[in-house]
Amino acid sequence: MKLEKHPFIQSIPEGRRDAILSQVELLKLQQDDTIFREGSRSDALYIILEGLVAFTKVRPDGPNQSVSTSGEGSFFGEVGVFTGEQRALNACAKSDCIVGRIPENIVKKIIEDAAPQKQILDSVIKHLKSTTSRYMEEVTRKEKLSLVGTMISSILHDFKNPFSIISLGSHIIQQRHGKNDPTTAKICTDIEAQIRRMLDMANDLAAFARGGGEIEIAQITMAQLFEDFRELNAPFFQDEGVTVEMHPNNVSLQGDASKLLRVLQNLVGNAIDAIHQTEKPGTIVITAIDKGDTIYLSVCDNGPGIPDKIQSRFFEPFVTLDKSGGTGLGTAIVRSIVDAHLGNIMFATSSSGTTLTIQLPKEHKDSRAQPVTSACPQHASR
Repeated sequence: MKLEKHPFIQSIPEGRRDAILSQVELLKLQQDDTIFREGSRSDALYIILEGLVAFTKVRPDGPNQSVSTSGEGSFFGEVGVFTGEQRALNACAKSDCIVGRIPENIVKKIIEDAAPQKQILDSVIKHLKSTTSRYMEEVTRKEKLSLVGTMISSILHDFKNPFSIISLGSHIIQQRHGKNDPTTAKICTDIEAQIRRMLDMANDLAAFARGGGEIEIAQITMAQLFEDFRELNAPFFQDEGVTVEMHPNNVSLQGDASKLLRVLQNLVGNAIDAIHQTEKPGTIVITAIDKGDTIYLSVCDNGPGIPDKIQSRFFEPFVTLDKSGGTGLGTAIVRSIVDAHLGNIMFATSSSGTTLTIQLPKEHKDSRAQPVTSACPQHASR
């Protein structure tokens, strides 16, 4: 395609066209040649006369994400020129190309006499930029979740035999010594409970990655749930810098005990991590309140609060508080469990502490839930 025949050049009023043509720099590119990089200054608009140009997004944890391509007769790079922002994508030649480069000052002269059109264009660009950003975040999130699901399935497969051997050993020890030694019997029971807990946690993570969220409904008393939570999370209650209080208040409801234990574990664990960032003694209060058809379960701490930068995305996957060893999935899994119980979760936070409040229906009527006969996760069949 000849330069003067390109649709963009043809759109310029004929009286100004020759002056513009004289300012266009022709670039002959070979396949994989870089045109501009993400984060570079937006100093020109490009028109494609021959060949194909590819656009990619940098990903810190893997290869660049392919976004789109453009071919002969199209143009690109105008968004940054109009907004003054840095390049949002990489651009490179996908094949041998001839590209015309129109400098920033020339592009602005072309549109300087079309103020209303420029305002409309600015609005469209802003919308497209937001849409592209959300699209890239969603693609990255889905890829990460797929990887997590594959990884957890592999771990579950590899751990099946070791867990079976540990469980068998615990069972044999309990049979031989448990009757005459209550301490040994208790330790063996705890080993079995922790094995089931690890399997449940891995299965919850795998189900979340697949987008599933089935729950097994039974009648639960908060007194028993809190006691199980204490037994399974002894380090939380042995932390010298944090005091954990629990107030079941004779509350009961229909729900999945193992899943609700996971909710408490994640929320209390996050609260303890937050308190450890401060130098003052910490207090975490877990309270259940019966309000007719709805149960309110709250976890309140006196930590530093949730940072402003993540408050709007607090329950989204892969959002973390920059703590080491975290997956960024804890609060997202919490919300998925609450959703599966047909409940709601919200938070109030400030520099003096955070309160997370979960609203759960007292009676569960979701046809997707599977009824079970036991409310105790240490004895329920899996």
